[in-house]
Amino acid sequence: MEPFESWYQREHSRMVATLLLATGDLDLATEGVDEACARALARWSRVSAMDAPTGWAYSVALNHARRVARRRALERTVLRRTVPKPNVPAPAGEVWSLVATLPERQRQVVVLRHVADAKEPEIARMLNISRSTVSTTLRDAHRRLGSLLDDGADVTAAESLDTQTPNTKETEDV
Repeated sequence: MEPFESWYQREHSRMVATLLLATGDLDLATEGVDEACARALARWSRVSAMDAPTGWAYSVALNHARRVARRRALERTVLRRTVPKPNVPAPAGEVWSLVATLPERQRQVVVLRHVADAKEPEIARMLNISRSTVSTTLRDAHRRLGSLLDDGADVTAAESLDTQTPNTKETEDV
């Protein structure tokens, strides 16, 4: 009788590669093979006596992968039917397309300030940064947006953000 560890070391990666080709999903393939190997270990005295222990493990892995895939599909269907889609209009306009090009921190601060209408101390708490970092980041983002806007524009980036965002109040200095 071959020890489980030897069989596992020889077959595991090959079974994952095979299941990956069968399922097209590395996570699903790995989960299926790991489940099959766990079951094989628990029953190794019987599984190792089979004519094809690896064939048994493939069957278990494929069945597990199919069950998981069906469950995921069902969960997606149920979520689509039960979770309402948010009815939030996306900000539109030239400035908001430019906001998307900002570095992540600048984008976060701009959106929290001008869409969520959060004040600098709130933004600092949300992002776990200092208030001065929020202020500096917001100023840098406004400057960057201002430089990206057309030269003929005679409004600042912050004013433009406030006028193009639905339900946005006037910018308040904090």
